[in-house]
Amino acid sequence: MKQTIVLLGLLCLLAPLTLSAQTAAEMETLLGTPAITGAQAAKFILGAAGSASNTYESAAANGWLNNTEADIPITLDKLSFLMMKAFEIKGGLIYTLFPGPRYAYRTMISRNFLQGITDPAMTISGDEFLLVLGRVLSAQGDGQ
Repeated sequence: MKQTIVLLGLLCLLAPLTLSAQTAAEMETLLGTPAITGAQAAKFILGAAGSASNTYESAAANGWLNNTEADIPITLDKLSFLMMKAFEIKGGLIYTLFPGPRYAYRTMISRNFLQGITDPAMTISGDEFLLVLGRVLSAQGDGQ
């Protein structure tokens, strides 16, 4: 009985290490990705937004992926729409009237979340994705 309690205690202590190692491996994979997919984007965005479910299926069920397939690279306009919905970012008048990827992309540009030469049909690499996600998280911390 005593051995069982010690074993359970060790498992409880080691479980967070296993989870963080898995996340670190996922981050390393993401950083080396030339174009992130809809599933990768949904997992990281919904996880960062604190969603109860951070899966592609839950984002698709909410209508946030706008016909993006899980294993196909996501475009900037669809990524913008997913981020705006997940983080509940308020857009301008046109986005409020016609919420969708086109105006979400424009809002992300105007808020300086997307910087440099961009096109709504572009895909985004893993490191660029993390920069954009970092800008959004920073703005969320500022209360915007």
